[in-house]
Parts: sequence; C-alpha cells; structure tokens
Amino acid sequence: MRWIELSPGFACNCRCSGCFSCSADAEAQMDWPEVQRWLHYGRKKGAKHLWLSGGEPTLRRDFLKTLRLAKHLGYERIKVQSNGMLFAYEGFAERACAAGMNEVNLLLKSLDPKVHDALNRTPRSHELLTKGLDRLREVSADHPLRLEGDFLMTARNWQELPELVEHYAKLGLVHFNIWLFSLVDQGSRDLRRLVPRISDCVPAMIAARDVAKRLGATVCSLNTPQCMLPPTHWDMQFDAAGMDLAVVNPGGHVFMLETSSIEQGIYVARCEGCAVRQWCHGMRSDYVMLHGDEELQPVSAELALGYDPRGSILDL
Repeated sequence: MRWIELSPGFACNCRCSGCFSCSADAEAQMDWPEVQRWLHYGRKKGAKHLWLSGGEPTLRRDFLKTLRLAKHLGYERIKVQSNGMLFAYEGFAERACAAGMNEVNLLLKSLDPKVHDALNRTPRSHELLTKGLDRLREVSADHPLRLEGDFLMTARNWQELPELVEHYAKLGLVHFNIWLFSLVDQGSRDLRRLVPRISDCVPAMIAARDVAKRLGATVCSLNTPQCMLPPTHWDMQFDAAGMDLAVVNPGGHVFMLETSSIEQGIYVARCEGCAVRQWCHGMRSDYVMLHGDEELQPVSAELALGYDPRGSILDL
C-alpha cells in the first residue's frame, strides 16, 4: 500500500447530482478513535500518502486533528478532496495548511456559476469555491500547496472542458482529473440525460490535455477505455492499480481502488481482439446499458506500436 484514502463520513454541504453522498446515510460517520486507528493502520501497512475524502471532509469537527495526526505520523502527501467552500472563510485555509494539509483537490463543475450551482444543487457554491481558491492561493505563498482539480464531465458541461482547464491552470492548478458522470449512485432520480457519449466528448478531452500540457499541467482521464482515445494521448489514461491505494469507508469497508464499481468495467466480445486488452479497465456497465457498446472497438497491434497503453498514475 502506497496510498490510503480515508472517507470518515459522507455528510456534505452540497447535494451534487449523482453523488453517492446524497443517498448515503449521513449519520454513518467514523468517530475520532476509528479515524486514529485507520491513520495508524495506513502507516503500518506502508502508506506514505493520505487522501482525505468524503462527503466533504472539511465539515468534520476532527478535520484539523486528522491533519495534525497524519503529519505527526509521517504522511508525506496529505491531500484533501473538497468542494472548496469552507476555504472561503477567514482563517480556515491557514489553519488547515498549518495542521499539515499540503494538497487540495477541488471539485470543478463549470465556469458558469449557474451551471456549477445547478450540478451541485447548492446556491452560491461557485462563488464560495472561487473565494476558497483565492484564499488557498494566498496561503500557498507561505505554505507550499499543490492544487488540483476534478472535473465531472456531464452533458451540461463537457464542451467547456478546454476553457475550464486553461482558466484554472492559469490560477495555479497543476493537475486535472476528468471523471465521467456515473449512474451508479444516482439513487431514485433518473439522471440518464446527464451522461454524455464519450465519442462526442473526445475532441474536448484532447484539447484540454493539450492546453494543460502547454501550461505545464497534466490531465488524467478516468473511465475512458484506450480505444476511445488516440494512442498519442494514452498518457491521459489512469492506471488505478498503479496507485496501490486502499479506500476506507465508514463501517470498516476497505477495498483497493482498482476494484471499485467506478474503476471496474465490462468487456464486450470484440474486446478480446484488442492489442491493449490487458491494460484496459473496460467500460462502466452503467454507461454500456445507456449508450450501448458500439464505441468500443479493438485497437490493432499496428496502431498501438510505439505507444505505452498503461496510462499514468496519480503520483505526479
């Protein structure tokens, strides 16, 4: 184990469409002794880095204590995945950095405040994210802070991906993860309209990667089979198993990242003839059920020659 992702609870101050936290039991929270045990467990198993997620981890009363203990135990990279809203408030970013936080992964939905707030189902969430990022940038002058962004690609926002990457890269974000909207955690709501066809999105994804590279940033695409991107851009692929990351959720539910329902995909008959089949994670079953499998086409050995299909690890 190199990374441990600790999700001590699923409570959140946003109600994002399709997010597991909206259907999860907000009362299912780790208490402080349990958080302590898992932090010690990670170090005992060799984890060097901590990924603190949720829900929204900044809401927890033991948030700063968690950061301090992680720093005390010797975790090198202490990453907080956040919607960024609480960092907008005076002194919060400073306290978090002083406690040990040295990386922040911000959830970016759109440059348009109306679209961002609608996808979050939370008024003013874009305004608070913007203020929070401003505070984090100010604090990073005294506390070195790596800033990253997660972009949830939906039918409402995929067209703006290159512009969004350029905007935030110029504000200091050095890495971006592209997630495909999932129906796995939609609960009882019918959100099929929000899942775009990947083949429609590929030109924007390629443009975003090229923009990021020009500005000294990187882009990783999750949930995208190799056959949907040109070999010249396979460096965008995400190698989940390569992170060696264990996820710990409330109730003691532990699993390796590459076995999650989001990372594990399915294969169709024609995948057997693909030259890069052994490195491909397949396509998410919820996507295939919605859009079919016509987009999945085997990659020939000739096309793959000279390119590395394994993808990148988020240890950047």
